Amino acid sequence: MEKKILKNNISIILVEPQLGENIGTTARAMLNFGFENLILVNPRDDWPNDYAINAAAGAIQVIEKAKVFSDLKTALKEFNFAFSTTIRPRGMVKPVLGLEKMSKKTFQRLRMNQKIAFVFGREKSGLTNDQISLTDEIIEIPTNKEFSSLNLAQAVILVVSEINRLEISYSEERLIIPDSFPAEKKDLMSFFSHLERALDEAGFLKPIEKRSTMIMNLRNIFNRTNLTDQEVKTLRGVITALLRWPNDHLDKDKIENIKKIADGNKNKDDKEY
Repeated sequence: MEKKILKNNISIILVEPQLGENIGTTARAMLNFGFENLILVNPRDDWPNDYAINAAAGAIQVIEKAKVFSDLKTALKEFNFAFSTTIRPRGMVKPVLGLEKMSKKTFQRLRMNQKIAFVFGREKSGLTNDQISLTDEIIEIPTNKEFSSLNLAQAVILVVSEINRLEISYSEERLIIPDSFPAEKKDLMSFFSHLERALDEAGFLKPIEKRSTMIMNLRNIFNRTNLTDQEVKTLRGVITALLRWPNDHLDKDKIENIKKIADGNKNKDDKEY
């Protein structure tokens, strides 16, 4: 079930980020999913910097709003709860959650109007034990154990995407139909009739006792495809063209080749039809 969440109560904290490009791509990942609160703890380079701005690819509002702190303790003062992200819990006694469980806990705390921080460590070595100890729970992303390192933007986008699932359904299914629309039943019925008459003439719907079953199977095949009005017109054109070919092609070689195709034989290019 979709829920409305307070995204403004969520902040992404990058601890000692080393590259402006990583900060910029993180900002872009955040804004992709509607999150704008970015906090930097002791970034290596001057802030703001052009590398981050360019890599943000338009997510300038995240860059401009970003807050900078000298240490994680100070950065966390305004929050009620903090998650840290690491692939190495490092032996300390602290709850370790998967992304789905993290999302549910986040929603529960957002309902209480709490402010939540998601803390990410430096690119090469992640968070220190001391920094992890300042957070309440650990998020563990189930990556390949033999190649588990993610860059900052990748890690952030996995977290914010999972939280975004609370608000927006990821199970939606749509059919995008440019310049067309789903076929009406009357047009489908006309197509089925056209196809059945053609197959009767071609001798396909035999023996007679199996005719009704064969027709039902064919109808079900096409009904499963959610045909558009244009697709129905195209299929009817195909039927018409196939019915007309003997009159259009009087060349004996052409007729012989078409018969081979009809029989399912291979053509000279060794392609199966």
